[in-house]
Amino acid sequence: MINDARLPWHEAHWRQLQQRRAAGRLPHALLLTGPAGLGKGVFARRLAQGLLCATPDTEGNACGHCRACHLFQAGSHPDYLAIRPEEDHKIAENNSSKKKSKVIKIDQVRDFCVFLSYTSHYGGYKIVLVEPADRLHVNAANSLLKTLEEPPGDSLLLLVTAQAACLPATVRSRCQVISFNKPSHEVARPWLASQLSGSLEPMALLDVANGAPLAALAYADGERWRRRQSLMEDYEQVIAGQLDPIRAAENWIQGNLTENLRWLINWHTDLIRLKMNPGSTDFRNPDARSALRNWAIRQSPRRLFERLDAAIRMHTLCTTTQVNTQLLLEVFLSSASGKEKSNTF
Repeated sequence: MINDARLPWHEAHWRQLQQRRAAGRLPHALLLTGPAGLGKGVFARRLAQGLLCATPDTEGNACGHCRACHLFQAGSHPDYLAIRPEEDHKIAENNSSKKKSKVIKIDQVRDFCVFLSYTSHYGGYKIVLVEPADRLHVNAANSLLKTLEEPPGDSLLLLVTAQAACLPATVRSRCQVISFNKPSHEVARPWLASQLSGSLEPMALLDVANGAPLAALAYADGERWRRRQSLMEDYEQVIAGQLDPIRAAENWIQGNLTENLRWLINWHTDLIRLKMNPGSTDFRNPDARSALRNWAIRQSPRRLFERLDAAIRMHTLCTTTQVNTQLLLEVFLSSASGKEKSNTF
């Protein structure tokens, strides 16, 4: 858990926005973009609370003690609304099973457009946070355009996404873009070390998280770290022909599938680095170097490139389309074990 919302790699963006606010030029719509794990949502909520606070400090940070701050922290501030997709799980209703939507629907957008049109309860900003904005249904995104073109009063729309390209160009062009980049190790490592209480090495976590500090902090959760290790052991057994690919696929679809597949891509990227340059120190998974070296020995460079391409295709299909993920994983893992001669997707 983050001990402080004021993340050091955010400060340049924060100062720029506060300068614009002081000059009366704060945009009505901000698109916060950049890789996952950089705290874009943290930044957006910090900004929203600071704007709604009755007594912010000289840097624009919320005081944390006024009534507005207490309401914000409780999730009940009448001038703030957070919009997210419904959770993807099944619910029972009238003895029937329904699946909640993974997208932000047009009705949700219409509701918050009406919310923005109301007079502020406290005479200040009306703020809506949409996260992740790339999950806006195409019709929902289109219904947002009028509000973006003609924003009511002191309203602020905060769109947060790690995949800005998935938003329509018509939406992106009507927002001021703030691009977040991965911080240098000189900035990220001391911050991460200050958040850790165990014996995990900050640099190893950052390497696995591709330099994203909040993703690295999440990996410090023992359960996720054990999950990664378990999947790596499964994959090694599949390659060696010691584990049935179908059983392995059942394990791989559990938990955060997107994250599981990103790990798979990162492992194959490191395998290629090892194969082409055994002495390479440019590693995403330095803690797994020994296991990856053993995998690399067993396969040709061409085979490794084919496996990486297949892993990337599978990640794309599983995260952007409605497909049978279990079947795709079975095909991929069967190919790894040598039971299939080629991938079919």
